[in-house]
Amino acid sequence: MRVGVLTTSYPRGAGDFAGWFVAERVRALLAEGHEVEVLAAGAGAPLGTTHEGRLTLTRLPSSLGDADLFGGAGAPETLEVGGLAARWAAARFSAALASAVAARASEWARVESHWLAPCALAVVAAAPSLPHHATAHSGDVALLERLPFGRSLVRLLARSGAALAFVSEDLRRRFAALAGALHGVVAPLAPSAPGGPPVFGSPRAGAPTRASLGVAGPVVMSVARLVPIKGLDLLVRACARRAGDAAPLNLILVGDGPERDRLRSLAEGLGVPLRLAGVVPRDDVPAWLRVADVYAQPSRTLANGRAEGMPLATLEALSCGLPAVVSDSGGLAELRAAHARVRVVPAGDAGSLAAALRVGLAELITTRAPL
Repeated sequence: MRVGVLTTSYPRGAGDFAGWFVAERVRALLAEGHEVEVLAAGAGAPLGTTHEGRLTLTRLPSSLGDADLFGGAGAPETLEVGGLAARWAAARFSAALASAVAARASEWARVESHWLAPCALAVVAAAPSLPHHATAHSGDVALLERLPFGRSLVRLLARSGAALAFVSEDLRRRFAALAGALHGVVAPLAPSAPGGPPVFGSPRAGAPTRASLGVAGPVVMSVARLVPIKGLDLLVRACARRAGDAAPLNLILVGDGPERDRLRSLAEGLGVPLRLAGVVPRDDVPAWLRVADVYAQPSRTLANGRAEGMPLATLEALSCGLPAVVSDSGGLAELRAAHARVRVVPAGDAGSLAAALRVGLAELITTRAPL
């Protein structure tokens, strides 16, 4: 079966965390024996079509001057500050995406779209009769909430016949507030099993260990794009030395993004031992997680209302046996009901985050599941 996959974000290579959860889904489809054709935004990668076995990847133009509409902090934030140029770039990409769907729809048995706007809307416009599974991740719903005609687009999606999935109940409720009724199902993305078939090559030799990294003492880790919504500046502050503490906590951030230099400077100023691992091969992420004692996902809710959906990295950390401290942004708070080793703290509160990491660290490590 040939399956189409539409996405605004897709990794440009090993270790790129932009849309890596979509790459995980593509990995699963390939493992099931399907042929997969991905239509994605350029996102700084070469445009055009490439082939790798049963995977075909086509990148469409999404430039915004010298930058990319879907790069940096993300399209929802870029659209707010980018003015007419950003809106025009979004319109061009949406039109190109719909045109590409129309040209390929006859070759696909079904299609999966990630992000309702613009990807699911492109399928509804260009191939309304094609079996369609659409996943909402967070920024798309927040964007539809702010668009003057967002409610009409939501109702169009609700009536389209697409199978709608939301990575958290919070997103499903927000969509329902626009649509006038509940639709779809809650279906968090499932972390892949370590050692599955890689989308981008093989993992590098020499997996990281505490010894190879020269780390002593408790280790806090987060795996994320280094962008404001992830709240990693709060995590640096929470790991800093405080009154009565013997030492600051070791912090490892796996991933890259526009906040990298700011986070490094903040850690240096606060005396936090910070390792910025940068991009790592996707199949090495479980090995990095095993270096940590506790995982942290301190995502914040942005001023525009955008909140976290359900980060796949957090689910993967839990599947690796790590205890986790998360904020109550978006769907993250829902993890508390399903995972005994999750502590939830108020979003944006570095003090509460620090208390959860330090006061509860011994208990969290004690209850950590075997790796």
